[in-house]
Amino acid sequence: MIAAMKAPLLKQQLQKKLMRWYHRHKRDLPWRKTKDPYRIWISEIMLQQTQVVTVIPYYERWLKNFPNLTSLARAPLSKVLKHWAGLGYYRRARMLHKAAQWIQSELNGEVPLTADALLKLPGIGRYTAGAIASIAFGQKTPVLDGNVIRILTRIFGIPQSIDLQTTVEKLWKVATSILPDKTPGDFNQALMELGATVCFPSAPQCPKCPAKTFCAAHQKSKETFYPVRSRIEKYEKIHMTALILLNERREVWVEKQPEHGRWGGLWTFPFWRTKEEMLRHAKSHGAQPIHFMTLQHGFTKYRIRLEVFEAVIRRKQHRQTHHKRWIPLIGLREMAFPSPHRKIVENLLQSSLFPKREL
Repeated sequence: MIAAMKAPLLKQQLQKKLMRWYHRHKRDLPWRKTKDPYRIWISEIMLQQTQVVTVIPYYERWLKNFPNLTSLARAPLSKVLKHWAGLGYYRRARMLHKAAQWIQSELNGEVPLTADALLKLPGIGRYTAGAIASIAFGQKTPVLDGNVIRILTRIFGIPQSIDLQTTVEKLWKVATSILPDKTPGDFNQALMELGATVCFPSAPQCPKCPAKTFCAAHQKSKETFYPVRSRIEKYEKIHMTALILLNERREVWVEKQPEHGRWGGLWTFPFWRTKEEMLRHAKSHGAQPIHFMTLQHGFTKYRIRLEVFEAVIRRKQHRQTHHKRWIPLIGLREMAFPSPHRKIVENLLQSSLFPKREL
């Protein structure tokens, strides 16, 4: 059917069927109840590399603490990171804070109206700029994320590898060409919703898809052949070791990471690349570490196995500074930890062994 359908008719049918499907089946998500560009911006940044079910509680708590751009711009970075802790990819929070401060000081607190102007802000790329401009301001601007790439390559049967920049540029043009003049933001959200709830990577629910009658991949029964990739993702495996240090007051030693590191500005337990390094450190303080737990953690191209040990030392053996300190166990919940170290905190607080430790 798609081979015989002319481009204008395909565009018209896709717009009509996709919009009808979206308004009937879209999920009830908090950021879909507003046109506030600040709130839409927050949701789009949080949704990068993060599932919707994870984002919702963070989004709602964030808006209680930073209800508008001014409150975010005026907040210290430490508070921003605290309320981001657990979402990962912390550069997003730093750039969000930086952009809010720039808008507040240079643009009188007004979020730019166009995708081109939004692109000039820290942390905002082509996709995010298009999403904010189209959803908040009704600008006829396309979006292209993983979901939209998958849908377009399947509907239009695009055989070129999406690892090639030429293919990506082609997809941007396709995304632009199918945008309706009215409610382009809803159409962009419909594409993303279809990819998130129906057009899955490995098991697409084609019977439920509003575009199935003119989807090239579906007509060939080759849905999972698209999108085409020319390279295989490789992950580097890393083994690391962390140490929970406790003292006689039932306090825990934590260290703040340098601002420009991977976990810049966040608190962690002491950690090393090897178990041997950790043991040397513990031995120098007369401590005898015992195994506490093992964590698996993944981000970007890394897969980390984190072995966690615990040991008891005297308080005076570690001198406190602004970036290194003893914290009461209960106070750990109020600090900003990266995701793997927050898991350590939760396990430490829940551990039935803690009251039995001899300090």
